[in-house]
Amino acid sequence: MDLSPRRLGLKTSTAEAHHALDTMIGSFDTPASYARYLDGMARFRLPVEAWLATQPLPPGFGDWQPGLYGEDLLADLQDLDIPLPTDLPPLELPDGDGLIGLLYVLEGSALGARLLAKRAEAIGFTEQRGARHLFAQARNFSSWRAFSARMENVCVYDERAASTWADTAFDYARNAFESAMNAHRLHRRLVQLRP
Repeated sequence: MDLSPRRLGLKTSTAEAHHALDTMIGSFDTPASYARYLDGMARFRLPVEAWLATQPLPPGFGDWQPGLYGEDLLADLQDLDIPLPTDLPPLELPDGDGLIGLLYVLEGSALGARLLAKRAEAIGFTEQRGARHLFAQARNFSSWRAFSARMENVCVYDERAASTWADTAFDYARNAFESAMNAHRLHRRLVQLRP
């Protein structure tokens, strides 16, 4: 499949950061590994979505709005009795007009959501319990297509800024997942130390 020029540019420039995140997330195949994934996803998406809700979209996006899954994530956390993370890292975005790069990362996650939803379902989590956010993303694939088309047609596009913002989003996600892993390791150690 031929990719559009801007999408190809972002895919190429962020390949290393994207790969590093995928490697860190790995493959969840148990309820415990899924809980770590869910915690990391909440630490990433909740702050980003809260910030995004305060921002105007670039001219040329019309009535399109990004897919927001924070409410589904909160319900999934509640289903698994995972406390809402309180030690969220601050979201620090670079200078420049690169919002399209951040949106590219968020909307592009729908591409992998189909596979992740199947993995979650295989270990007992569904669109009614524990994996709402994944199934909502997987069903919203049309948003990715609409975003991709608008991204190509925006008149003012700063390729360098978009790439920097996309890399920053991948790095922020990686830090969020690393923070979740550390929190789960600490919890395990504390449980083991209890008399």
